[in-house]
Amino acid sequence: MATGWLIFIAIVMIVVVLFQVTRTLDLVGQLRGGEQTTVEMTKLHAILGVVFMVLGMIGFFWSFGHYSDRMVDSHSSDNAIIIQRMFVVTLWVTGIVFVITHVLLFIFAYQYRSRPGNKAVHFAHSNKLEFIWTIIPTIVLTGLVVFGLQAWTEIMGAPEEDATIVEVTGQQFFWSSRYPGADGKLGPRDNDLICPENPLGIVTREWIEHRLISLKGSEKLAQKGEIVKLQTRQKELNNLLAGYYDIIDNSANKYRIATLKDTVTDLEKELKKIPSKLEIREKCFIRLTTKYTEDYLATYADELTWGYDDPMPSEIHVPVNNQVYVKIIALDVLHNFYIPHMDVKMDAVPGMPTSFKFNPLITTTDKRVEMSNNPLWQVIPEGEEEPRWKRFNYEIACAELCGVGHSSMKYILVVDSPEDYEKWIAEQPSKWSQVYASLHLENGLTKYAPKIATPEDPAAVVPSDSANTTLISIN
Repeated sequence: MATGWLIFIAIVMIVVVLFQVTRTLDLVGQLRGGEQTTVEMTKLHAILGVVFMVLGMIGFFWSFGHYSDRMVDSHSSDNAIIIQRMFVVTLWVTGIVFVITHVLLFIFAYQYRSRPGNKAVHFAHSNKLEFIWTIIPTIVLTGLVVFGLQAWTEIMGAPEEDATIVEVTGQQFFWSSRYPGADGKLGPRDNDLICPENPLGIVTREWIEHRLISLKGSEKLAQKGEIVKLQTRQKELNNLLAGYYDIIDNSANKYRIATLKDTVTDLEKELKKIPSKLEIREKCFIRLTTKYTEDYLATYADELTWGYDDPMPSEIHVPVNNQVYVKIIALDVLHNFYIPHMDVKMDAVPGMPTSFKFNPLITTTDKRVEMSNNPLWQVIPEGEEEPRWKRFNYEIACAELCGVGHSSMKYILVVDSPEDYEKWIAEQPSKWSQVYASLHLENGLTKYAPKIATPEDPAAVVPSDSANTTLISIN
């Protein structure tokens, strides 16, 4: 660190000295006058330009090797290899152009500097030059575009039949993941069904009824819905505010009035938000009852069973050397699903599902061993006892500024061996099995729900085959 600062200070001092020398010569030239001074100044500038070019080129090429151990690797996935190949080809093409143009720039500045009797030649048009600087870049850029389209097709094309499917949902400010269950199919989703028990809005008959009851309530279950609760709160706030207004108008205690005014301000803000909350929930209720009719449920009977066995783990696991197909969704604002070590990155757009596929090539365990050979990962952070490489994980980040909690959208990707992955996925409980007992259902579980054994009696069957749930009507 100290050496770096010394080099930086030395460079700054050299720049300052050169600036002062140039300024001094300029002032001397103004005092002396004459063409000779102009020639000397021009020559000095041209020489300094060539020196700057040489030092700049040395630094340009030196930096690649010096900082190579700090760059994200390019071999943890097949996508990383594809993109690295694209990057290298593009860098060679643009690097060659960069070197040629800048060498010519400074050489021309030296070769054609101001000298006695040296007069510039001006020509307004050249078909030959225009042909060269139009055709050559066109050919080069067309080749790069075609190369990029090939990579795009490999990354964005249809997945293989045996690909591991993972659905990822971004929202402020965390990621959620979902896997298909034993049936190999992800259950359909509906944002109108989102609630604490069903955070992704998975569609099943039970979740439809639960959401309707949570909105409108149920006399049979003595359950008040969100709409009724909001209406009750609205009346309470109006009554409270009326009483507070009366006290403020008639009380002689100025301190009490000041305190009540703060309370009134908070209550007025809460009351102002209730109409929009009511409207949202009433529209949601209408959409659900309009869409999920008995005819709809009969038509899509099979699809409505797909979501029962979908697990929602707290981190993503994938098998090594097997294609992974990631479906990406956003619930609120624009997010971006980014795995730096895999070189995969895709926007999560509300209302527009996106996707990509990649093939992880190194397990998390093997990656830690690889990182142990990097000096930067052998450092033991302050307050810890183990070097950085022992705690390495493939991290998932949000690469789109999405709000004040943007930086907290960290998620973990674990690349397992095929055996470890099969063991892990078999141990993941479905979201349905975790929450079904807390659902508000007037007639219990339907005959379509999976049979879940209780821990006390593994042979027991919780749902009743005769319980066919009927959707509550809009009354």
